[in-house]
Amino acid sequence: MPFRILTMLLLLLASCGRPLTDQERAFASVVQGDTLNLDRVRLVKGAPVAPITFYRKARPRLACRERILPPPDEGVVTAKPAAVALFNRVYFTEDWYLEDYMSDYPDQMNLIAAMLLAHELTHIWQWQNRRTTGYHPLRAAAEHGGSSDPYLFDLDTSPDFLAYGFEQQGAIVEEYVCCRALDPTAPRTQRLHAMLDTYLDLSPLPKQRRERDLVLPWSEAKVEGICR
Repeated sequence: MPFRILTMLLLLLASCGRPLTDQERAFASVVQGDTLNLDRVRLVKGAPVAPITFYRKARPRLACRERILPPPDEGVVTAKPAAVALFNRVYFTEDWYLEDYMSDYPDQMNLIAAMLLAHELTHIWQWQNRRTTGYHPLRAAAEHGGSSDPYLFDLDTSPDFLAYGFEQQGAIVEEYVCCRALDPTAPRTQRLHAMLDTYLDLSPLPKQRRERDLVLPWSEAKVEGICR
């Protein structure tokens, strides 16, 4: 079994993937800036993930990233992650892989695509800055072994970004992308910006209501004041 796992890992690492597009690089520069070496990033079609069946608890609908989606039903579901990051590569399932996650950037942005890309790039940032973050893909994977939701976070836990788990850090960056896009002048957005700017090279928050047109995943989402 260890040999099979090692063989699979070596095959994954040998997958070339594609570099970031110019638009994806421009987006990443807004969030991670010079703290992420974009030249080393590769996005790969096809992810080594299998469907899992679990009991999905309803998350509190307090965060921007929850409120832009329809309320999910609580109960037993079968699903698999959209992507998995290994070192400098992100492996996307075929359903979630795109040739360009920022095809219309900067004029327009698909918010879900932006949040997914930002989350996975955060794991690569964690790896590239592992002397500071203590990150390793196996440590991140271990967060999924318990009964608690590894993505759920409470900003009152700590003002220090690195005090959160690796998946929580990815979710916090997702939340920042969501709030920055929809409600850039809101107190929650400014709080997230201050937290992340300690470690990431963030671009200044826009002073206008929104920087660009957005494609939302749910037409009934109430986005007015979503991060207030």
